[in-house]
Amino acid sequence: MQPSGAGVLQVEPTDHCNLRCRMCAPHHEGWETVHGIPRGMLDPDLWDAVLDTFVRDDLRFDHIIFQWLGDPSLHPELPRLVGSAANRLGDRVGYLRVDTNAIVLRPARIDALLAPFVGSDGPPLLVVVTIDAHTPATYAHVKGVDALRGVRRHVRHLVRARSRLGARVNLQLQFVVQEGNETELADFLTYWTDLLACQAQGPWHDEVMFKRLSVGGGGPGQAAADARYEAAVAKAGLKRGPQGPVHVELWENRPWQQDDAHADAPRGPCPGLWLTPVIRHDGALLMCCADLHSELTLGNLRDTSFRALWEGRQATALRLAHLAGRFDGVCAGCGGINWYETTPEMVAAARARGRTLGLEEPT
Repeated sequence: MQPSGAGVLQVEPTDHCNLRCRMCAPHHEGWETVHGIPRGMLDPDLWDAVLDTFVRDDLRFDHIIFQWLGDPSLHPELPRLVGSAANRLGDRVGYLRVDTNAIVLRPARIDALLAPFVGSDGPPLLVVVTIDAHTPATYAHVKGVDALRGVRRHVRHLVRARSRLGARVNLQLQFVVQEGNETELADFLTYWTDLLACQAQGPWHDEVMFKRLSVGGGGPGQAAADARYEAAVAKAGLKRGPQGPVHVELWENRPWQQDDAHADAPRGPCPGLWLTPVIRHDGALLMCCADLHSELTLGNLRDTSFRALWEGRQATALRLAHLAGRFDGVCAGCGGINWYETTPEMVAAARARGRTLGLEEPT
């Protein structure tokens, strides 16, 4: 679905992670730094100041995801970060989202995370738990640690606490298909469907999401990952739509406009430059969630507002370069994200902004 407003904002509470997922190069390979800067935690006071500018400038986002290249539950003040956004943004954001492995999201922290969404008419919360396995052995294989039993306990507590509190919190249980787990899709769906049928009767919208593995911007291995996903979904007989208490979601689009099986596919301007801003844990604003090494850093929100950076000369010049078919730097090695669309309205807005700033569109 095409996002509204300034798109989908990712906020990185931390780049620390307690897993070594095979699909995640920075943590599986043990990179000393993830972004080329020291690992760290987002300052809650800085986040509060950023939220003040969002309200002042009436910025609007489709939704905000608390996660990028670490697990947000490792931030000791995650409930404060999420709660501040819930209390301040109102209808400026469609919903808030926390993506987590839930390993350390224990009952007291779950209750604190849910509290701002009890008796509130602000944005609801979506908790996405990425699990990727049905059996403990497979979980340990794809995630690098043996933690599935604890994750299940924490999800059960979340479901019960949500019901007890009447919290406006939805749940998505995620399964990224990859080598080593492709035989467990049907059992994964059955397990969670049965659990939610028993414990989740209410007004919530819960999902089980089966995702394609996204490989290196469409580089070597993407075609094989897509084929593995499609074969596993077909073998499990999965269909998108309601199934008992959950909605089954399938990632139908290829992740990238170009990949190792579609090297000659048309490459258009990447919608990420309009729709996927990222706030790194140190306050830096980036243009794209696929830019792991932070080449597309626009500046720091400690010094400059989001609007000034997002609509500034550097961001506008890069969008104009894409419109002219020029893909330099990190963009040259990326196939261009394929889950959103660069619309005529986005193109017209970039060109109009370029004229306002006195920028010439590259040829």
